[in-house]
Amino acid sequence: MAKHSFASYAVRIRKNREKGYLALDNFDGAGADLLKEFYGFLLHLEDRPYEIPKKERSLEAHGIRQENRALYVKLAHGLFGAQSRIRERLTGAVVFRKEEDHVDLTDLRNYMILPGNSTAGLLFTERFQGNGVIASLSEAFKKAFSAKFSGYTLEINSMTSEAAFGVYLESGELRKIRLVRHAIPHDVADALGLGDNERNLGSLEVVLRPPRLTSFRKQMIQRVISGEADVSSMLEWRDVEFGEMKVEVKIANSTRTLSVSSGATPAMLYDLDAELKKEGVGATLTDEWVYAKAKELAEDLGQTMGLGADLMRREFEWPELWDRYRLEVPDDPND
Repeated sequence: MAKHSFASYAVRIRKNREKGYLALDNFDGAGADLLKEFYGFLLHLEDRPYEIPKKERSLEAHGIRQENRALYVKLAHGLFGAQSRIRERLTGAVVFRKEEDHVDLTDLRNYMILPGNSTAGLLFTERFQGNGVIASLSEAFKKAFSAKFSGYTLEINSMTSEAAFGVYLESGELRKIRLVRHAIPHDVADALGLGDNERNLGSLEVVLRPPRLTSFRKQMIQRVISGEADVSSMLEWRDVEFGEMKVEVKIANSTRTLSVSSGATPAMLYDLDAELKKEGVGATLTDEWVYAKAKELAEDLGQTMGLGADLMRREFEWPELWDRYRLEVPDDPND
């Protein structure tokens, strides 16, 4: 599993019990703009973190900035409710003790673009070691949105194979397949003399490459994408079950690393560590590089959704009144 990755989602809105999607910048016909609502929601998270007591999770926002109809934001997401201690690796000295009321937060970078005169937008949200913010983000935003616009349904859905994954496979060359498993199988660990800790915390990868200057056939993966075959059929090799398959697809001079996970619809996941290594721009994922990569990927992915680069780059003058607007998440006694 990639240490840092991007997951992509399509953002749409429609009236309840209707199938047709509405223009994001005027979904009620009276000028209601989803970009304003999302921005006001982020400002609210900046003022007041959102907590899910039952799950002992907290979500807050900072570093918000805008560019035309796009938003860049760091969402700090983490857990509370447990005691722990943090020690220094080399000396073993305890440097901090976490109490139950302390929130252990991880900053995750996010990019959202909601083009004007369009029925679809895109959200790219960072994952760290497979953990992301989308569940808490969706729950909080949908709760705030539905409290104000009760007659509408907001959708934040994983990019489907029809919209994107299949397009990449159709037009690209399949250059590498990596099968990834967390935890090393017992027989392999025993053969290598590994201890329980090494076995449980380690990982196993099998890398498949086609002969030089050729590419793999794509029929089986396309069968999974179309629903004809189960994902699990591709994640078992020599009686070893893998949790994730990374597919490296080359389109023209561009390479994308996409992911198929066990028990899940193939998702548009982008391996940021691999992208950084490929570009050779350094070893650190800076905010500037990550956000620029999100914008690049969004424009690339937007082509499969009918969102041309001109539409996504169209200039937009940010209303000053929006900076004073807040879309609050209502208190829920059931939380």
